[in-house]
Amino acid sequence: MKEKVKIKILARVLYEVLNHRVSIDVAFKRACKGVRLQGTDEREYLYELARMFVSDYQKLQCVLGRTKSLSKLVRAWLRGVSDEGLPPYCRLSYSKWFYDRVTSLLGKEEGEQLLASMNERVWWLRINTLKAPEERVLKLLESEGVEYVIDREYPFLLRIKKTPKPIRLLRPVKNYMAIPQDKASVAVVDVLSPGAGELIVDMAAAPGMKTSLIMMLTENRAKIVAIDISYRRILLMKNLLKKLGIDLSQVHLVASDSARIKLPRHPDKVLLDAPCSNSGAVSKDPALKISLTEGKIKYYASKQAELLRNAIQLGRVIVYSVCSIMPEEGELVISLFKDRVTLEKTLKWASSGYKGLPLSDRVMRLFPHKHLTEGFFIAKILAE
Repeated sequence: MKEKVKIKILARVLYEVLNHRVSIDVAFKRACKGVRLQGTDEREYLYELARMFVSDYQKLQCVLGRTKSLSKLVRAWLRGVSDEGLPPYCRLSYSKWFYDRVTSLLGKEEGEQLLASMNERVWWLRINTLKAPEERVLKLLESEGVEYVIDREYPFLLRIKKTPKPIRLLRPVKNYMAIPQDKASVAVVDVLSPGAGELIVDMAAAPGMKTSLIMMLTENRAKIVAIDISYRRILLMKNLLKKLGIDLSQVHLVASDSARIKLPRHPDKVLLDAPCSNSGAVSKDPALKISLTEGKIKYYASKQAELLRNAIQLGRVIVYSVCSIMPEEGELVISLFKDRVTLEKTLKWASSGYKGLPLSDRVMRLFPHKHLTEGFFIAKILAE
């Protein structure tokens, strides 16, 4: 591959992330528009290079200072940048405010362990038993040279150790027999503990991964009202659920604002996997290291409180979760309703909330450095 093509793509990716605050996937897709690449291998190589480059952006800022020339940053990074003598937030390539916040919550040693773990991605695959039995999917993966570990808590979940090709190009994934889904996301549904025949409201349902898992675990026998504020996302979700083998006659898709929606009857359970800052998903999207701000966290915390307030009106059993390591989106949101709810800590393998914060011993947190998952907050709520 020509060096100038490499520099052009990486500079374009960083431009999109810095100026439009988009994800690494969106930025890479835009950057490659109009550029002729030599097949899938070259594209995948460039994509992984772009992920590493964006992840190292804060470190580059520490070494080189602010510069308007993105190509200069790319060239310096490709030559290699030493982190010797840098302060820890620069060495780990995070903003100082984020580093300070995490280490204030966990202490310097564990905080740095968490931040380092978010620089590495762990891939999980959920076997979709609605499309194929577990044994068949395992044999297909093995035939493609995939090395995996079957999860101890969830036998239908695999941690991928090695794969000769990108996950999305594996045959079981292309045929929807296996689905990329983080273990933390699966744990949220485990806490919900859906049962056949139960009416479940999913308040922020798109893209549909948790809805599909509920239906898989109940063998398509739960009844779900799946709500999302975006009509476009609802349409995409419907298409995905059909491909995943979900019985759509059991799923009622609704485009509406869950913070204000009213229902004619109380559901058995409510799932609120709320929109959030995604600070726990840095391993999946390193662009978050650039786009994440304190203002963004405050904005989503306010939205989450609105949604949870209505969730407590809708049903008695509620699971509230966010893909965030920030207590403003977890413990502090729950504490707003502490006089109106009872909490149950049901995941024995999960950590408790942050020490010194309200209700921390009755909520659950999953951390990349401890559980090999994305960073998640989960609370099971019994409304009074």
